[in-house]
Amino acid sequence: MALKNLWEQERSQRLQITAERRQKVKQWKQLTQQELHLQADMLHQELSSFVTSLHNDRNLQQQQFQQEIVERQLEILQIKTDVCQRQQEYRQQRAAKAQALFQNLQNFRAILHNSVWDDYSPEQPVSPTPVKEEKSVVTVPKWSISRSAIKANGFRPSANTMTKKVPALNADTAKSKVQQYIQQAEGATLIEIEEVIGLSRVQTIDVLRSLIKQGVLEQRDRQYFIRQQAISGQT
Repeated sequence: MALKNLWEQERSQRLQITAERRQKVKQWKQLTQQELHLQADMLHQELSSFVTSLHNDRNLQQQQFQQEIVERQLEILQIKTDVCQRQQEYRQQRAAKAQALFQNLQNFRAILHNSVWDDYSPEQPVSPTPVKEEKSVVTVPKWSISRSAIKANGFRPSANTMTKKVPALNADTAKSKVQQYIQQAEGATLIEIEEVIGLSRVQTIDVLRSLIKQGVLEQRDRQYFIRQQAISGQT
């Protein structure tokens, strides 16, 4: 009987110890669950805050990026506008320069045409007369006509030259006649020389160019004169 009471007493003690342990485990489990819930809540809050901050940063960066894109587009548009304006100015300057150059070219052509051909119109082509060399030596007559008489008569040759056909002259004879006429007339134009001597336009120009190259003649204001050096050399 005493043994049974002892065993029951030990059994109740073991049951009580087990109950206390179960109670401690339950309390520890509750504390652990509470702590886990707290940590989970804190982690969730931190994660939400991080996500919100990340989302805000992303929106801010996106706005900045869009603003930079707009600024770049404005800069590109401004550059294109400047380029178009500069191209237009360059085209206008080039057109003005081309117009000025073309005008200068026309003026130069007009001056060259007037200085070489005098009043000759390009619409009247002049066929060059072939020069035939003569074996006989032609004596050069002295011209007794003056410049004032030539202007009064309208650059017409004398009656003898009008009635007789002027023979073809060689280069030396033509040069001699032109030089002698210019010296006696104290200067003459291209048309005067052409009509008085009886040469074609091409022959007259060739003779005058040759005499200018030789230093015998000089040209001033569409007229041809004997150089002073040539006159002094002849005397």
